[in-house]
Amino acid sequence: MKAKAVPISDLIELGKWRADLHVHEDAELSSEKFKLVRLAEVVIESKTARDPSEFGQNGFYYIGLENVEPITGESQGISMVTSEQVRSRSKVFTEGDILYGRLRPYLRKAFYVEPPYTKGLCSTEFIVLNANTQFILPLFLREILISDPVTELVSRLQAGAALPRVSSKDLLNICVPVPPLKFQEECVAKIERFRNQRRELLLKANALTKEGQKVMSEVFD
Repeated sequence: MKAKAVPISDLIELGKWRADLHVHEDAELSSEKFKLVRLAEVVIESKTARDPSEFGQNGFYYIGLENVEPITGESQGISMVTSEQVRSRSKVFTEGDILYGRLRPYLRKAFYVEPPYTKGLCSTEFIVLNANTQFILPLFLREILISDPVTELVSRLQAGAALPRVSSKDLLNICVPVPPLKFQEECVAKIERFRNQRRELLLKANALTKEGQKVMSEVFD
């Protein structure tokens, strides 16, 4: 029997690489309290893309991976741009979407689209997900996607050495716990409260940093 070593990139290009064949069944998620549901059954992936030139001279919001803080999902420097600044075809996002970073998924970059970023374009390194709110709430979905169990599982599904990515097919094929909506609403309320508290503390921390800088400025007066 003859064997030949080939680069994994060749297998991916030919569609011969299946990450699921290299993941043991015991690596799947489990929940004693709630039913596990395949992600594809409760979300829809949006693959809609547009050329920035279609916006003409009008500005639009653009979100890249660098604009999303790991774990917290807070925005970092998102601003209005023009087609002069973004030239490549990009994915479309709208309010309520979840932008999941497929490049290096272990970084846990997942952005919940909310005002003022109600619509715009984003990097193709995001998987754009629209939650079916009859089954799962958008913010609850975001928290599920960046949770330890899901991140560990998705990291095993990534392919590529230098730039590991997870495919939308593999992501949508995982099963996650989906509690009743009432339970989700309670979780989301707590999450929103924690997010607001974190933002308030961050503002205070930044203010204290500026006060410290003022002390040293007296040395040069």
